[in-house]
Amino acid sequence: MKIKKGDTVKVLYGKDAGKQGRVVAVDIKKNHVVVEGVNIYKKHVKGDGRTRTSEILNITKPMDVSKVILICNSCGKSTRVGVKREGEVVSRICKKCGKTIEIVKEVEKKEEEKPKTKKKTTTKKVTKKKESK
Repeated sequence: MKIKKGDTVKVLYGKDAGKQGRVVAVDIKKNHVVVEGVNIYKKHVKGDGRTRTSEILNITKPMDVSKVILICNSCGKSTRVGVKREGEVVSRICKKCGKTIEIVKEVEKKEEEKPKTKKKTTTKKVTKKKESK
């Protein structure tokens, strides 16, 4: 998924089309994002008369990733996200202005690892007792 937590996104269609907000949470398995201030629903909670009071809560529900598009930090336009790999550095780039949005991975060179030696394992011989009839 090319949209991550903390990105600024714009809603493309639906009841909140055109609104912008920050991504609060991302669900990779369901392809959903929770955007701050967008897709808000009201939930009526009934009180029990003793401790809990009746109230109406505003809940931000998740929406599909296909409904949002990333807004570039440098050019301020809504854009698609590209991935650029230069050697060991992986970064996300803006497709419109070509500038780097974020460096995703910076793989460090591992020092020469010593070959692992296998431990000698001892196996016990199991003898079966003969059954007498």
